[in-house]
Amino acid sequence: MIHKNFSFILLLGGILGIFALFINSSIYTFILLAVLIFSIVLLRISIHLLFYFLLFIRPSLDILGDYSIIISPDLPAVNIAGLVAIISIIVSLIIIHISKINILSIPLSFVFILLFLVYIIFTALSTYPITSINELIRVFSFLIMYFTGYVMIQSKIDIINFIKVVIVSSIIPISVGYFQLLNGAGLYTNPGFENRIAGTFGHPNVLGYFLLIILSLMIYLFFEKDIIKKTIYRYIFTLYAFLLMILLISTFTRGAWIGLFILLAGVSIIKFPKKTFIYTAIFIPILGVFMSLYVWLQQTIWYELTPIEDIPVIARVVGLFSGDPSDSIIWRQVMWSDMYDKALTRPILGFGTGTIEIIVEEVRGVALGALEVHNDYIRIFVELGIIGLITYILFILSIFYSLIIRIKSRQDTLFLVMSFIVLAIYLSSIWDNLLRQTAVMWMFFAILGAVFKYHSIRSQQSPEFPATEV
Repeated sequence: MIHKNFSFILLLGGILGIFALFINSSIYTFILLAVLIFSIVLLRISIHLLFYFLLFIRPSLDILGDYSIIISPDLPAVNIAGLVAIISIIVSLIIIHISKINILSIPLSFVFILLFLVYIIFTALSTYPITSINELIRVFSFLIMYFTGYVMIQSKIDIINFIKVVIVSSIIPISVGYFQLLNGAGLYTNPGFENRIAGTFGHPNVLGYFLLIILSLMIYLFFEKDIIKKTIYRYIFTLYAFLLMILLISTFTRGAWIGLFILLAGVSIIKFPKKTFIYTAIFIPILGVFMSLYVWLQQTIWYELTPIEDIPVIARVVGLFSGDPSDSIIWRQVMWSDMYDKALTRPILGFGTGTIEIIVEEVRGVALGALEVHNDYIRIFVELGIIGLITYILFILSIFYSLIIRIKSRQDTLFLVMSFIVLAIYLSSIWDNLLRQTAVMWMFFAILGAVFKYHSIRSQQSPEFPATEV
């Protein structure tokens, strides 16, 4: 009977998919229907398997976020981003419910609930209620991932499999990214950066931070030598990490570069202080000699060689300090100043959840570029006022503190890596729109919950690791 039901569902999915091609010329409709039908099949097998599927497919669907399906001119359009968010919320609530766990017993549950209550309050007070409700659903869809990630983990094997699913979820975005890289199909954003790679995401910055998380988790698996034991697998793993690094560079996302550098430097210094010092002492002089030789060649012999300061990667980093008007740093600074001044006109209550783009357009218009503020803290201040900003900072400090107190030795690689991911994410939030990157936030909070659950399991199994719930 079960096999007959599966066959019926698959047949129905095929018929609907073919029908979609006739009623809507876009292939996106067919893709979405295929995902929905496959999700129904997985739901019949296991709700946990469906969650893993959503975790795997979510980064590949990000490019469809602003796409809507029009079933009939008489019916409202169905926004795919909203639909995926609602599906993920329903799946997460079911998983949490069947786990029969007391939500308040989960570490950090208080600050998560408090932050979401603040979002609810400022949604109710918003002068743009529809916009605020849409944003509230989106925020809830990734905040609840923390709780779902927590209840999904029952053993170390579970968290390793969880991390592997997250890493494997990068295959489709990376494949699309390399297609863009090799065909020059990336995005033009600044002079000199005509082919910034975005993969399946709407902007290169989103791919950049997604790769930051993926590479960070790969660093953890690489350090845990008992996980990837066979030499051939370690070579394949290293090759894939190298391919991801090339694509990360090709996003020209400085925040993700800085974040990965902080993570690599921090974990290396803590785990291998002596080796890190020796290798750094060797590498820096070699790098200095190489750069000096390059400058000498360009200025004396090989005049056609690109000046070192004009090499795109170096120019992108130098742009942080050069004050070049064509660089986005100055644009950001003006944006921050304008929106900070606007926030001061309503410093207590703000303008409402999710209203930042509306407010930016009112203040600056559309002629001055993107409507995102490129600073999550100013964004929160504008939308939720000083109450929301204080709550958000408390939220971040609670996460970071709760991770730090769980680190018992240099061998706690997972907690070290997760702590530096948190540090990188919330430092980068000073100059980027991390809160707008729904797929990245999905991954981030799901992994965060899984890591905290792993600590709880490890504490119960090992007397030397006492539980420290916050």
